[in-house]
Amino acid sequence: MNISTALENTALRGANVVAGMSGLDRDITWVHIVDHPDIAAWVEPGHLLLSTGYNWPKEEAQQRAMIRSLSDLGLAGVVLAVPKFLAHFPSASIEEANDVGLPLLELEWDVPFSAITEQIHSSIIRCQSELIQRSYEIHRALTNAALTANTLSDLATSLGDLLDRAVNFVDPDGLSLGTSEGNTTQIDVGARERSYMRLLHNRIILRRIQDSMHPILIDAQEEVGVPRRLGCPIRIRGEIAAIVFVDEGDCELGELDIRATEHASIVAALHLAHMRALHLQEERLGYALVGTLLEGKFEETPSALERARLSGWDPSGSYRVCLVLLDEPLPLSREGFLRRERWVDRLRKYLEGIEQPPLVLVSLNQITFFLQSHHEPEPLWRILGSRGAALAVSREHSGVAGMARGGEDVQSLLPLLKPGKVHHFHEVMFPRALMGDPGARELFVDSRIGPLLADKKGEVLMETVEALCAEGFQLANTARKLGVHISTLRYRVERIESMLGTTLERQESRFEIQVAVALHKILSER
Repeated sequence: MNISTALENTALRGANVVAGMSGLDRDITWVHIVDHPDIAAWVEPGHLLLSTGYNWPKEEAQQRAMIRSLSDLGLAGVVLAVPKFLAHFPSASIEEANDVGLPLLELEWDVPFSAITEQIHSSIIRCQSELIQRSYEIHRALTNAALTANTLSDLATSLGDLLDRAVNFVDPDGLSLGTSEGNTTQIDVGARERSYMRLLHNRIILRRIQDSMHPILIDAQEEVGVPRRLGCPIRIRGEIAAIVFVDEGDCELGELDIRATEHASIVAALHLAHMRALHLQEERLGYALVGTLLEGKFEETPSALERARLSGWDPSGSYRVCLVLLDEPLPLSREGFLRRERWVDRLRKYLEGIEQPPLVLVSLNQITFFLQSHHEPEPLWRILGSRGAALAVSREHSGVAGMARGGEDVQSLLPLLKPGKVHHFHEVMFPRALMGDPGARELFVDSRIGPLLADKKGEVLMETVEALCAEGFQLANTARKLGVHISTLRYRVERIESMLGTTLERQESRFEIQVAVALHKILSER
């Protein structure tokens, strides 16, 4: 209960506020009656002081000093019974109270102090009882939600519904782990929270949250569109695993929100610890699967393929192999190991967020994973990338042999990786091949015309490609050179385009195929 509420609902309703209007929102924790020369020694923060004025200081300097000391103590306000000993608060007291925002109230002498204390104390006790009851209900609801929640978004939604507020779980690097904002896309929430975390870090507020054992209030950060909110750290074995934020919205945050946020942080810590344990088990299986595929050692037995499908890999699906090179010196320090684990954890959450099974392999300062071809790597890198790390991306591949080729693609890019950049195989191999790199030449030839060279029946098609290159891709001239009907040539062109996964209509494709054919001849003559 604050003073404004007490003025409306208790025996104070007839009181006249003569000073400190700016402090009417001060909370009342108890009512105390004191008529003593040293009032400050008898009151505590949140007390509403009732006084007859019998021992009110006579000197202006003493009045001002007492008002300042009472305000510094955190007193809720002072109620003076008039006009028995004082007709009104002295003007010096009123001036000082206005300066410090301490409410001064004058009440008719006939209103008994016992009525005020009884009504306010009853209201405080009733509010505390309701708070405890509501807190217990939220505690029970969150505990039940923890048993059924599959993700932190489920937990955020439960807490958001209970408090009627927006709730977000964010990792220390700003990655969104879960949100109750169902009407906002995960990407939008993630971008906002990353900007918010950077702002908190720059303003030293993030350190305050991480050092706190309880929720703290954070002022609105209008630059990134985030309102006033509560922030509470989530710890696992003393390490900050995440932070839960509860937005204020239209209704002011109160003690119930603080208690609920604190309990949510405990429930979230248990959830994250459980998820980590599951991930460790999944990693042992997933690492083995991804490792054997990349090394070309996967045995395509029915049982092995079934286990692979259960782990989330589709033998008929199309994937890019991606390799993250972290900015961590070898051998990894303990801090480097923890940073790598956080990177992997964030990667897994991102892949789960796009509904793709996390197929990941970790080795030293490298993280290799499969990305389904209909997902582009750039959005992932915008969320997870950093200045020091780099990302290599293979061509699109499918099947057991394709995964091994994808592994070769990204390994070939390792010497060329630049911090903070995404490097696609097809973008890097061509300039390297033109610069005379022998390995790049072979890889480039294989990437552009490899399917034709590997096909036992591709000799005719390869001859057709060579003729097309020689004739500048003019179909009529090429048909005459080959001695075939132009319809036959068009059929062959369609087969070539299908096997190479490209179109010969594009000038860029034509040029790269011409270079690949020329390099193939050079390599064949060695």
